[in-house]
Amino acid sequence: MQLIPIHAGHLSCDGGALFGVVPKPLWSKTYPADKNNITKLTMRCLLIDLGERKILVDAGVGNHYSEKFRQNNGHEETDVMEQSLAGKGYRVEDITDVLFTHLHCDHSNGAVLNENGQLKLQFPNATHWCSKRQWEHSKISNIRERAAYFPEILNFLKSEGNMKLIGDDCELFPGISVRLFDGHTTGLLVPVIHTEEKTVVYPADLIPTAAHIPIVWLPAYDLYPVTSMEEKERFLKEAAEKEYILFFEHDIYTECATVEWTEKGPMMKEIFRL
Repeated sequence: MQLIPIHAGHLSCDGGALFGVVPKPLWSKTYPADKNNITKLTMRCLLIDLGERKILVDAGVGNHYSEKFRQNNGHEETDVMEQSLAGKGYRVEDITDVLFTHLHCDHSNGAVLNENGQLKLQFPNATHWCSKRQWEHSKISNIRERAAYFPEILNFLKSEGNMKLIGDDCELFPGISVRLFDGHTTGLLVPVIHTEEKTVVYPADLIPTAAHIPIVWLPAYDLYPVTSMEEKERFLKEAAEKEYILFFEHDIYTECATVEWTEKGPMMKEIFRL
């Protein structure tokens, strides 16, 4: 098994949105913002090479947007997936499976290319996976979250991308299990990867950056904040006890970390690259 970070571009968001009710004097010490209060994020996918099977976790945001949309959301280098894979010795045709943590546009839309208004699969030989709860939720989401879903792209993935839906926590591939969470969005799917020596977890938007390790430090994007806090607390206690490596999808400064549980709750222990 090989685990390989894959760069899918950058995006930005308002610091208040990224940290919710946490005051800026606190969060800005650990995750900086510019003079306009804009924080820079990355889209860090993960390629899991099992030999015959090559699994990509999340796919970035893709190339589907107007210039105004890209500027408002700080999109940079969002068409680099093929180049990023090539830099690691892979082709898009090599990918056998794409595992979506959820279907918000910055996690799933990059699995589809827009060529002069025509949709095309980025990974033509891949089976695409997401949780059944998330798929169903994306169809009936509320007015607050609806803008994060692009129905035309998701329906194309369902019809053309051999989309398979996961019903519950399970071992999906040898050494790779998935667990479902509901605080950020219904049916968020978190891959747990068991290597010979360590367990690596891709928490996606359960813990989008290392700065979100404190229990109450939540993005304003979370649909159900209390559920998010309860899920984070349970998960981080387990992560500290079992010495999981957390691989952060959106943290532009920190790729991986371990955590420890203290009298004040979870704290970052070690920071390193995968």
